[in-house]
Amino acid sequence: MHDPNSIRTQKIGLWCNWIFVALTAVGWLGIAHFWAPAQADLGIEATKVWFSDTHKWGTIIGCSIFYVAAGLLTPGSVQFGIMLSKIEGRWPLMSITTAVCGAFISLIIFFNCCAWIVASYRPETSADVIQSWYDWAWFAFLLGWIYLAVEMVATGIVELLDHRAEPMVPRWFTWLTFAGAATLIFAAGPAFFQSGPFAYHGLLAFYLPVVVWATYLALTTWFMFKELEREAASAAPEAEAVNV
Repeated sequence: MHDPNSIRTQKIGLWCNWIFVALTAVGWLGIAHFWAPAQADLGIEATKVWFSDTHKWGTIIGCSIFYVAAGLLTPGSVQFGIMLSKIEGRWPLMSITTAVCGAFISLIIFFNCCAWIVASYRPETSADVIQSWYDWAWFAFLLGWIYLAVEMVATGIVELLDHRAEPMVPRWFTWLTFAGAATLIFAAGPAFFQSGPFAYHGLLAFYLPVVVWATYLALTTWFMFKELEREAASAAPEAEAVNV
């Protein structure tokens, strides 16, 4: 019999993912102005102005919100693993991989936020130092694509094991998850380019992976939430029978 209290706490775990997406949009993309970040080829003096003057407090406040959001990604990722393990069964390697990769991404974001805040912390810091922190943060963030790709592939593998008439995640979205994971390799581009679509401010290296990531998180969470509601609905008659 499904435990109503367990279902309730599992829903809280899933809500953490939606809150993460919302806080990321508001804090990092919005307040910190990373919807249009300082370009990789902006130049070190202009980058210094971006962080120490133009977007100083936006970066500090927005990235502070972002690292708080990253903390919520951890229980959300663990809940992904729990939901998948119900399908995978005993020795759920792929389910655990999904949860662990999500936790790694949470830590990556935390350290990225620290680096971006450091870049804005002291206006007197020299431009080359600010540029170095900025570059490091982007490389740590985008080159972490491998963890997200592994997470998405692991998620998709387990979803394909769900042979019920109404699977937890529709097949069309599972195949989109695999396709999205394949596109994440573009995030490796910043190590080789300072301008164009493969730079860390570029369409393919930055914007596409962020959209893929947000879509995967938000919609996978939605399908899992609906699965929990089905579990709750099936638990109700069982509870009534026990009480009788």
